[in-house]
Amino acid sequence: MTGAADLDGRSLVSDAVDRALDHHPHLIFDLAGVTFADSTFLTVLLQARLTALEHGGSVRLLAPSASVHHLLALTGALSLFAVVTAEQLKHS
Repeated sequence: MTGAADLDGRSLVSDAVDRALDHHPHLIFDLAGVTFADSTFLTVLLQARLTALEHGGSVRLLAPSASVHHLLALTGALSLFAVVTAEQLKHS
């Protein structure tokens, strides 16, 4: 993802997440290019996590930007997600 992750793009992101979870229970969100994230995006991430867990999957966050990291830390949600680097993905 790049740019703002907010209410304006929520349905687009939610639909993409739903389609992805229909095919695979493990998701990785590349968040390095997200310049702004709000509570609606946090809701999408949390819902994706719950759905993935219900199907034996997981949600990992790839290189969250400072904006995303701040939102997750501020709300206490950071501890709910595995945060990975591109290098870690290469070796997994």
